[in-house]
Amino acid sequence: MTLLDARQLVVKKIDELKERVNKLKTKPSLVIIRVGEDFASGKYVANKIRKCEEVGIESKIIHLEESVKQESVEKIILDLNKDENVTGVLLQLPIPKHLDEDYLTNLIKDEKDVDGFTIGNMGRLSLGLEGNIACTPRGIITLLKEFSVDIEGKDVLIINRSNIVGKPLAQLFLKENATVTIAHSKTKNLKEKILMSDIVVSAVGRANFLKSEDFSPNTTIVDVSINFNEEGKMCGDVAKTDYEILLNEKQCNLTPVPNGVGQMTVIELIEQTIEIAEKKESR
Repeated sequence: MTLLDARQLVVKKIDELKERVNKLKTKPSLVIIRVGEDFASGKYVANKIRKCEEVGIESKIIHLEESVKQESVEKIILDLNKDENVTGVLLQLPIPKHLDEDYLTNLIKDEKDVDGFTIGNMGRLSLGLEGNIACTPRGIITLLKEFSVDIEGKDVLIINRSNIVGKPLAQLFLKENATVTIAHSKTKNLKEKILMSDIVVSAVGRANFLKSEDFSPNTTIVDVSINFNEEGKMCGDVAKTDYEILLNEKQCNLTPVPNGVGQMTVIELIEQTIEIAEKKESR
């Protein structure tokens, strides 16, 4: 059926977000705390900063040494919470093992938590209340709606149970009246469950984990993972060699890697920062 390529949607969203920023009295400001030299994190942060510049919001990176003490990171977060000029705060994950990820993430004030990872924001999502939402799940729903993929009443299988993707995404699909199953490493008969699903979201993190024969015709396949194959090329969980069979023979919808969910995650982060600023001004 359709390759759910996010690039055109991202271009459209950037134009919309620029207009929204121009209507604000004060420019939104996003602060990203990055600890250590993780290569992938460096790439993600640079991409976020680029997109901030494109839409006209201010951004700043606080780059800390790998050996930084927990108390130092704690003080930075608490100071940013108090700073009236800071709209959103993001602790770029992963962080070094000697730091307490859960504790530091939850130090961020709920209203400044642009990642939607705090207990407060996750709890609001579970209860169907308004709050900040994890950006990857947000981006998946936005992308499916853009391509008019029907969600209501559909059987959805999410192969991931993390706090970043699986759990918040399940809540968003429930909000859209889908029937949701979460699968994970201990799930039995996974292949059978995939064949029985209308929408399959894979965030396993294994190149070529899924092939064309794993899916029924007309399935919508959302590939969240960013992996690298033997040649060092970016790929998802779904084998790229099978794209043609899935799209043309099986008439499936498919998010490509790259240019799929990854693009949406960053744009949703920017939009959520702008939303926080808009709510603040409307108050």
